[in-house]
Amino acid sequence: MSNVREFEPVEFYNVDDLLTEEQKLIRNSIRDFVSKEISPNIEKWFEENHFPLEIVKKMGETGIFGPNVAEKYGGGGLSFEEAKILRGRLKFFGCRPPQINFGISMLGPVILEFGTDDQKKEFLPKISKGEIWWCQGFSEPGAGSDLANVSTSAELKGNEYIINGSKIWTSEANKADWMYCLVRTAKTEKKQAGISFILVNLKQPNIEIKPIKLLSGQSPFCQVFFDDVLASESHRISNENDGWKVAKRLLEFERTMMADLGSEGAVDIEPIKTYKNNNGASAPGQLKLHKKIIKHEMRNHLIDLTMARTGIESKSGFSPAALTLKYISTEETQARWELNVASLGLGGLELVEKSKGVKQEIAKSFFYSKAYTIAGGSSEVQLNIIAKHILGLPS
Repeated sequence: MSNVREFEPVEFYNVDDLLTEEQKLIRNSIRDFVSKEISPNIEKWFEENHFPLEIVKKMGETGIFGPNVAEKYGGGGLSFEEAKILRGRLKFFGCRPPQINFGISMLGPVILEFGTDDQKKEFLPKISKGEIWWCQGFSEPGAGSDLANVSTSAELKGNEYIINGSKIWTSEANKADWMYCLVRTAKTEKKQAGISFILVNLKQPNIEIKPIKLLSGQSPFCQVFFDDVLASESHRISNENDGWKVAKRLLEFERTMMADLGSEGAVDIEPIKTYKNNNGASAPGQLKLHKKIIKHEMRNHLIDLTMARTGIESKSGFSPAALTLKYISTEETQARWELNVASLGLGGLELVEKSKGVKQEIAKSFFYSKAYTIAGGSSEVQLNIIAKHILGLPS
């Protein structure tokens, strides 16, 4: 009989004394929504591999997808602190953050910062309610990781751009309604200087989208071809040839999104629960495993606190901690799924097609967790960025 003590997840967000009455109401309303609409059904959805679009619509109407977007733009109108309370309640109930995607997590903040009032009115309500889906058109064939090596051209004629070229490794382009992309609007000696940031409606002629089939048989990435495709001048974000500045800011939001995915996970299965529910105490090296899980939980809590501090610091300018978050969070994601696999005991990592339920999700997430260290800038790229900042070198 094992002498390892069982333990339950701790709610780190018990901060009632620090909350205003309005913030407590926000917390309670989210608790009630999750308890009524999600908790009674979540096990069934999981077992049936069902994505509840009906709940997505209800959540969109509450403003929960864009909690700190102004109400006039379709969001929840919450402050940063209130949005953290919302996420804390969802996490405590075992829910992933609602709608981590290109629109909510990346383009929305960019439009808020750089967009015109007309652009905010046109796009933010639809983004906040999950009505339109976006993809990112940055990478191009032959350009590698050099995002400034843009050859896709956009020529302004009248009040419309005519776009020609190709984008590659575009996630979910075959499911998206719109793309935000980098295009070359001027040939300059410095390649970053002639780039513009434009929103393109994908539901129009002269666009060909080809899914790229991977060894797994899945096709999450696509190549997109533009042949005299039209984009309105009013859908250019910021000034012409000023797109690199917008893109760099968007990449900061992307890295924060990847840190969120690393911290929360698209499927959040905690090693603590796997250990307890699958007799992890009988796994090889169980005492070491037990200690590793405790250390992992402590690190995750520190990441949560650092993300909260970074959010507060970023309101008044640059936050140095933001540079490290993507790297730390995504590396910790790999650790989480490794611990989940170890907690299943002998034979824990079965072939995905032979496993079911939680075991299948752990196997799939274990393999996919490696991708988090590449998307949004590989871990090696992140370490270079951090080193340049510490040494005071030009970025």
